[in-house]
Amino acid sequence: MKIDTQVLIIGAGPSGATLSLLLAKQYGIKSVVVSRHKGTANTPRAHIFNQRAMEVMRDLDLEETLSQLAVPSSAMAHTSWSYSLAGREYGRLWSWGNHPSRLGEYRSASPCEMTDLPQSYLEPVLVEKGREYGVEYRFNHEFLTFKQDEEHVETIVRDRNDATETIIRSLFLIGADGARSQVLETLDIPILGRQLNTAFNVHIRADLSKYFRHRPGSLNWILNPSAPDWSAVGNFRMVRPWNEFVVSMHPGNRNGEPFEPTEGDLRERLCQMIGEKDIPIEILSAYRWTINDQVAESWQKNRVMCIGDATHRHPPINGLGSNTCISDAFNLAWKLACVLKGWAGRGILDSLTQERKPVGEAIVRRANAGMEVHRELWSIIGLTADERETALKTMEQADQKGEALRERYLTVLEKVDDEVQAIGIQMNQFYLDSVAIIAELKDSQPRLEQYNLLKQVVVSTHPGFHLPHVWLAKDGQSPRVSTLDLAGHGAFTMFTGIGGAEWKAAARICSSEFGLPIHAYTIGIGCDFMDAYRDWRKVRGVTEDGIVLVRPDHFIAWRSNGVASGHELMLEKALRQCLVMDR
Repeated sequence: MKIDTQVLIIGAGPSGATLSLLLAKQYGIKSVVVSRHKGTANTPRAHIFNQRAMEVMRDLDLEETLSQLAVPSSAMAHTSWSYSLAGREYGRLWSWGNHPSRLGEYRSASPCEMTDLPQSYLEPVLVEKGREYGVEYRFNHEFLTFKQDEEHVETIVRDRNDATETIIRSLFLIGADGARSQVLETLDIPILGRQLNTAFNVHIRADLSKYFRHRPGSLNWILNPSAPDWSAVGNFRMVRPWNEFVVSMHPGNRNGEPFEPTEGDLRERLCQMIGEKDIPIEILSAYRWTINDQVAESWQKNRVMCIGDATHRHPPINGLGSNTCISDAFNLAWKLACVLKGWAGRGILDSLTQERKPVGEAIVRRANAGMEVHRELWSIIGLTADERETALKTMEQADQKGEALRERYLTVLEKVDDEVQAIGIQMNQFYLDSVAIIAELKDSQPRLEQYNLLKQVVVSTHPGFHLPHVWLAKDGQSPRVSTLDLAGHGAFTMFTGIGGAEWKAAARICSSEFGLPIHAYTIGIGCDFMDAYRDWRKVRGVTEDGIVLVRPDHFIAWRSNGVASGHELMLEKALRQCLVMDR
């Protein structure tokens, strides 16, 4: 069999499913998506859903639907460390924007809220909506190989039911096939870094509500003296409050050797971690996973591009995995669409590696640094039965030795705050060296060294930075809208103010000439929208009659102060540069 499509996507996880829906809903491009699995995710897998990811879902008009499926941030309020769920607690931290002193940072950074949305709930929504817009999903099909030339990519896939092979000819092939990406391997792109260790997950149902009544939290670590080496440290990760969990079990050693606990071993260990001997537990599944410290050297070769876990592989610390995958898709979708519709030159696709690889490298470094903090914490409590008995007795002692160990433990515990209250690493993505970003020579960017990029959000309209969220309103009788609501949705967006009428006229002309959707809004007194809280004035970075040009993925493409004349020529030049039309 042979079929043709504009875009073939291998993988229907968060990155592949999001990309296919963006292309179909916002640009009318109906891709074919191939997945080796029988359907969408059958285990919860990724679950922390941060504000940047939800902004993409908001752009797809899915925020309300997904919010109804998600668990609100109030149920994620704590991360705790205990002897067992029923036993002594060693300590806890406010988590995921719930610290009373930091709530305002999260609320002012985005119109969206942090939630807990398991991958097994997210993927069916994306796929169902994709089908409504004409995306073809071929589950239980496996990628075999591909070859590409100057015009096309020919990919061979096989139906795992009857071994039938199909040749799919596409203009572009996207590898979104996860941490064991065959597409990336076939491209022969090196993976930098290494696999560090293995861990074990057990997906269970059990009524544990009484243990979370006073400390609701999505992550609950268990460290006790009698733990076996294959499960020296455990973690109850909430899936549904408070009767469904994924329990991760980490070995005491780091040799990466596989371990095969029996169902009896698992039940015994689960009861030990809960602190109840005969509690009813339904084991839904159990599987091993790999702790990685890896990033791809490049994300593309010619007509083949890779995104998601195929290119950045790391432990789940900070909850950055699927969130970054979704942002990868948001970055790539508009560029592919612009090329396929003739709005942009092929060179714009070079910006995928330029823009997303630094982001991928940053999250891999951060996740593995956070993993080392946990290991430091585990080493203080001890990773063997003897070590733990000694450590716990010492921590209870009213002497200098006990005080020193308690102080050391609490100091390391505070380091975990960099994981569970780290809005900066979730929100800060900068595209500072890209062919699709135009910064004027005299337009100096913010000095990043003055920020704690892990904890603080950098707010700027400098080209290459994310459009700041600011609440606007048409008038006193209208609902407020975010600047992010006006931007995106498959179009370029231009913001100007009083005296910016010429920019709006230029946008209309350029939109007609390029065939490219460009939305233009004025903000200010008597304008399209009023600056409801005077926040746009503080962050716009240009004069009132200047311009801020935003790409479809919410990133600033270009900005300029007001000029006396030549608005159309300036805007046309900026668009041609951003769309890489002169290469």
